[in-house]
Amino acid sequence: MQDFTGTLTATEPDAKTPKSTRHHGAYTTGPLSLPLPTIHACWNRFGQLTFFSVSGLCSFTFWCFLLFSSFPEQAAGVYHRESRKGKYQLTYKEAKAVCKYEGGKLATYEQLEVARSIGFHVCAAGWFDNGRVGYPIVKPSPNCGFGKVGLIDYGYRLNKSEKWDVYCYNPNGKQCGGVLTDPSRVIKSPGYPDEYEDEQICYWHIRVRYGQRVHLRFLDFDVEDDMACLADYLEVFDSYDDINGFVGRFCGDELPEDILSTGNVMTLKFLSDSSVTAGGFQLEYTAVDVSPLANHTDTSTTGGL
Repeated sequence: MQDFTGTLTATEPDAKTPKSTRHHGAYTTGPLSLPLPTIHACWNRFGQLTFFSVSGLCSFTFWCFLLFSSFPEQAAGVYHRESRKGKYQLTYKEAKAVCKYEGGKLATYEQLEVARSIGFHVCAAGWFDNGRVGYPIVKPSPNCGFGKVGLIDYGYRLNKSEKWDVYCYNPNGKQCGGVLTDPSRVIKSPGYPDEYEDEQICYWHIRVRYGQRVHLRFLDFDVEDDMACLADYLEVFDSYDDINGFVGRFCGDELPEDILSTGNVMTLKFLSDSSVTAGGFQLEYTAVDVSPLANHTDTSTTGGL
């Protein structure tokens, strides 16, 4: 067990990660809480870092579940942005402009690590402060971060014309999305019950206790309709990112059926284009306990956290 005080940082990952492995993910927002109180770091039996604050006791009951009871899930002020043209389309100058336009600035290494430590997990390399590029990983995966946990750091880039995504910091921003760890929560589209705005990109990471599953129920749904759901849509992933476990893409005004995850995590992605909007949506997720027999017979587990 190790104790940390002040600003929580991590050991620098390998800065020579090749650019060929690039992914994208999600973001969370809210005020930054610094300095940190004393936090006791515990390593679980899978070799992953968990945190159990104040008591100083390492508990492996929750294995991969990050315990930060003194911090809300939206407590980092850090969020991820990609260009409306698609992934990896922003130069360093353009990345700074994106953050400034939204009233923020490029996130620092320390701010990004604090966000990561409370569950901010994004499989997308992006610019942050001082021309640095990297991305935060909470859950190890061979398809994201080469099985590492921490900030995957590509180092300081000499060529500022390289194109990546961006990580911004705005403690007062009202960005949609977030990292949700409550056992039950209602999720609404931006501005609901009013119509959502154009050009929205929102990600929600849902994470409940290890051994539970996520039950998603649609209460109201009205998203711009088109035959292939290419304009505005909500996507659901049975995983902790939007790389694996694709469940479905939804649009129109027909209420989708309930969805039950195979593990203790789920990701939602909402995107709207630059034209028509609609009434939006309201969903509710609930953590449900699953019997040991059900866990044993389920062969499609997409990974717990």
